[in-house]
Amino acid sequence: MKRARIAVVGIGNTIAGDDGVGVVVADRLRRRWSDSKEVLVAVLPGDLFSVADLLPRAREFLFVDAIAGEHPGEIRILTSAQRAFAPSLHQTDVGTVMAALKKLEMADPFPDWQVWGIVIETPDELGEGLSPEIVAAADALERRIVKHVEALLPE
Repeated sequence: MKRARIAVVGIGNTIAGDDGVGVVVADRLRRRWSDSKEVLVAVLPGDLFSVADLLPRAREFLFVDAIAGEHPGEIRILTSAQRAFAPSLHQTDVGTVMAALKKLEMADPFPDWQVWGIVIETPDELGEGLSPEIVAAADALERRIVKHVEALLPE
């Protein structure tokens, strides 16, 4: 099977408000690239270790996630990030997961990856929907991802 050039993977929990921003952005992008063989779009709403099933399917991964920080709405591009909300002790951040999967040699070659995150305030209650500042940041991040991915694709 030919590997996609890039996978865009949304991470988050949509019932935890702003923590679902990664899933929301990925769902938007899935519609854009639904017919592309070069772009794989997926979501990981639960166990991050399920990314192991995706690793052989793309050469590079761009994870979209809500991240912890002091300035909600700020966009950050990282190689690791602390999750803003982990409803279970079984969940961890994507950096830890990717390091473990690389050590276990879950893909050869192991794909490059980054986290493209939006800083959120840690939710103190459950509820669907994004706050206005996170909606604006999601729109901006979506545009940046489209520009980045389109630059990687053959013309």
